[in-house]
Amino acid sequence: MYAEAEAEFRRALSIPNPSDPALHNAAYGMYEGYEHERDPAFVAERVEEARERARGSYARMTVEELVPSAVQRVLEAGKLLGAAEGRKRGKLVAETFPNLARAQYLHAYMDLEFVRSLDPAIDKRPFLRRTLTVADRLARAFPRSPVIACFRAKLLFILGEYDAAERECRRALDMKEPDDPQLDCIPVGSISGENLGARLVSLACEFHELINKILMVAADYWDSMSGERRHDSFLRVRSDVLQDEYSKVDPLCAFTMSDVRSFVREHKSWKFWICPICDRKRFVDSGLLLSHMCGKHPRAVLPRLQSLLDQALSSEASEEGGFLDGFAEALPRIQELWHNFLKASMLDYRGVILELARSFLWRELKKCMTEDPQLAAKRISATDIDAIFTTEAEPSHAEGDHETGGNEQPSQADGALIVSEDHKESKVPIEHGESSETPANNTELTDLVTSVAESGNDLYATLDKLDIDPKINENNQESEFQVEGESSEATVTNMADPATSMAESGNDLDVKLENLQINRNF
Repeated sequence: MYAEAEAEFRRALSIPNPSDPALHNAAYGMYEGYEHERDPAFVAERVEEARERARGSYARMTVEELVPSAVQRVLEAGKLLGAAEGRKRGKLVAETFPNLARAQYLHAYMDLEFVRSLDPAIDKRPFLRRTLTVADRLARAFPRSPVIACFRAKLLFILGEYDAAERECRRALDMKEPDDPQLDCIPVGSISGENLGARLVSLACEFHELINKILMVAADYWDSMSGERRHDSFLRVRSDVLQDEYSKVDPLCAFTMSDVRSFVREHKSWKFWICPICDRKRFVDSGLLLSHMCGKHPRAVLPRLQSLLDQALSSEASEEGGFLDGFAEALPRIQELWHNFLKASMLDYRGVILELARSFLWRELKKCMTEDPQLAAKRISATDIDAIFTTEAEPSHAEGDHETGGNEQPSQADGALIVSEDHKESKVPIEHGESSETPANNTELTDLVTSVAESGNDLYATLDKLDIDPKINENNQESEFQVEGESSEATVTNMADPATSMAESGNDLDVKLENLQINRNF
């Protein structure tokens, strides 16, 4: 009876000169919520209140009853009458309810079902482009729908748009007030959960799983590249390129790059210490920082030193020479405090640059994968679609079941997947200036580790391996890269884990700082 109810609602809303609701309702105004009660002077207001209530009732019925039943009928028509008829009816439902995300999503959903049902000999890529156009429009119209974002991200992945797919995943994961997936999912009820949070977690798992798939594709692509191409394209980047890149997308990062180049040119050093009390006052030598703290901020230093010593004076201390024992006992603690203070106050610009370079080169790698002629020319089959839009690895209904005669279409509703936790990026050497030459004792490159599952589902665990395998010299192990244009050469030892945070544990930080050494040839 939903059709009759909808028709009656529409008729009620379209009455040109409706009667006063109070004339046909003896109880009108007797209950809370009727603002104007039965006053004859407020007939127009009562009519508008009645219309508003009718609109609210109709909207609830549409969301809770009409659209879900329409979706179910379209899905059944697709199974009984074919995907082409299902696509046609799905588009009609979308036109009938233009403001509801589920109705609009049905159009894209059935279009994908139609693509999957095409003959196995037909490349699905151009048809998926059409589906993606619909999904793009939906993402703009319903930016807070994680269901639509998930659908679009999966389409982008299948089409090889890896950077766009990852950005869509991260956009969805960063939604402040996302819509309830239960209101948009197809089939109805395919995203289960006791509450909104549980349903959002289920979708978040799918986004993280898709990001991990991008990582695995990148690992395979990396294995296919020669060592020379890896080094020239993805294991080095010039600082001026980084500055130009981030001036387009993030002015703050561009400012950071400019500040780094100016600092290195002026001070012939990559690292400095910051006074925690002054307004970002910097020192290129730890001794200068000590002098500054004792001279300018004695009230911040002396109480901490005094707390380590016994303040009780002894009249016999000077005669026995025992006063030195207290200092000897306190000295290791004083040294430890000063060492911790230096670690917390130091910043090495190479860590800042490496963070920017990792993000930049990760995007470049995904861009290279997307633009690769061989990958772009690869046919997309129904099996490829099923691998992304199904929960388990089932045979494709169009191709996998072709030999067995089956024609069952797997559902597009995915279950909860493993959530990846950390999101690190690749480590890369940095070049400065307008040109760069590779030293004669340049490094060999390590192969990319492809066991993503064993690395903890870390988005950038693979790119973290894009690093230098140092050659062993007679005196030490080191790798070099040129820093030209600023008349400087920097030697970096073991850049596998650069210092990027001065708040890290002491032992790890010590190793990092020892490895970030500069051979000053300015």
